Amino acid sequence: MGGYMNRDKKVRNSELFEEVSFNEDDRHQVHIVLKERKVRRNVFGKGKRALVPVIIGIMILCAGIYLPSNPVLALSKLPFFESIFQFFGDSGLKDATKENKQNVQHQKSEDGMSMEIQEAVYDGKRLSISYVIKSEKPIKNYTSRMVNFYIPFDGFQKGGFMSNDQFKQVSDHEVIGYSTFTYTGSEMPDDIMVDFLYRGTTDYTSDKQKEFKFLFEVPVKKTTKIDTVVFNKKKSFEEEELKLKQISLSPISTVISLQYKAPYQNNPDDVAMSIRLLDQDNRVIKEVPDGIGWFGTQIKENNRWYTLEETNELFEPLDKEIKEIKIQLFNNQNQEDILANTKVKLIALPEAKNQLLNLGERGTMKITDIKQEEDSAVIRYEYKSSFAFYQNFSPLVLKSADGNWHHGIEMERKYLGNETYMVEEIFLDLPKEKLEVRYLQQKAPELIEELEIQVSSDEIKKGIKVQ
Repeated sequence: MGGYMNRDKKVRNSELFEEVSFNEDDRHQVHIVLKERKVRRNVFGKGKRALVPVIIGIMILCAGIYLPSNPVLALSKLPFFESIFQFFGDSGLKDATKENKQNVQHQKSEDGMSMEIQEAVYDGKRLSISYVIKSEKPIKNYTSRMVNFYIPFDGFQKGGFMSNDQFKQVSDHEVIGYSTFTYTGSEMPDDIMVDFLYRGTTDYTSDKQKEFKFLFEVPVKKTTKIDTVVFNKKKSFEEEELKLKQISLSPISTVISLQYKAPYQNNPDDVAMSIRLLDQDNRVIKEVPDGIGWFGTQIKENNRWYTLEETNELFEPLDKEIKEIKIQLFNNQNQEDILANTKVKLIALPEAKNQLLNLGERGTMKITDIKQEEDSAVIRYEYKSSFAFYQNFSPLVLKSADGNWHHGIEMERKYLGNETYMVEEIFLDLPKEKLEVRYLQQKAPELIEELEIQVSSDEIKKGIKVQ
């Protein structure tokens, strides 16, 4: 699985690639620790951090080997740390155990371009499949529109949508990613066949590059059980109403099904609604991008027309610490209002350390640690906000001298209480010099407090489950 990840990575410092000696006994000790970690996991499979510190610590203590200080390059050398889900998936994918994940290795190559399908996680509603794309020529302008997958079974496409493909270009010659299909109509069968398609070039914007087409037929089995609990909880305010219809729970995800009703307005500038999920301590349960959104129609009640919208929002799995969840509804600004109310700020990366960066009504960010290597950086920051990770956005973006924006991969997120988080992100493929931190000063999003729905863990456990 993933035997060739990062093999084409360009490294300027040869010392970073000292030979790693890792024998079978060392590997066995690692698996023992991972097994113990799995036993400690709760029923929903929620974890608090990636396994990077655990594995690196074991390597140092048990194997007595040299490890490069750059964790990205170190991980590329370790044969057992090959999971794309674990590297930059959401928390449900990171914590997928052996029982919840299956290896589905398929590989095709043509004229210096290759693609490998690696692993799958499937619970009956959500299916995620990871992949690696490699090219002898540099890959330029890669886009998620190059990949797609389809489940050839009657009725599946209705109500099922693939997410925005999640990917990272880890070198000039390699892209890693995963695609997610979320089906919300009902549960899918235990065994399905997936057609996974890559259609693209080494440069999406060039007409002169050869087009490649790789089609894979991937058999996938349900890897974990999902429980769906039916609800009929409503909150009303004036003429608006929010109704919770059901919650689906598995070790890899939480699906919240909602219905929203409001007086009909024939307004082409109507803005979309957003949902946020919090626990009893106001800790954010992050949204998982699924590309579904809201779907609506118009109905007539008591000689009055209303807009009726429904959505099935995908979130990280719930953990045993959660005693209550709060479902909040936001009225998003339109694009013009967002631009008008946003100030873009830049500060040199070295100067940003220990500076309290003002995010406007969205809170503050303070970078507490920066570890830079030749072409990567690990940045730790404290993030305090009443709207943390709103719409799944990180407050931290880097800008290089060539004008490119660089987004990090979240490696660790710890809730400190009082709406404050300690976050660690890793940035790949960076120039070492002249990096700036970009942060935004924005207005607070419009929260409709009166429509907040609260659900206790007891209600979820004792609720009516769909068979």
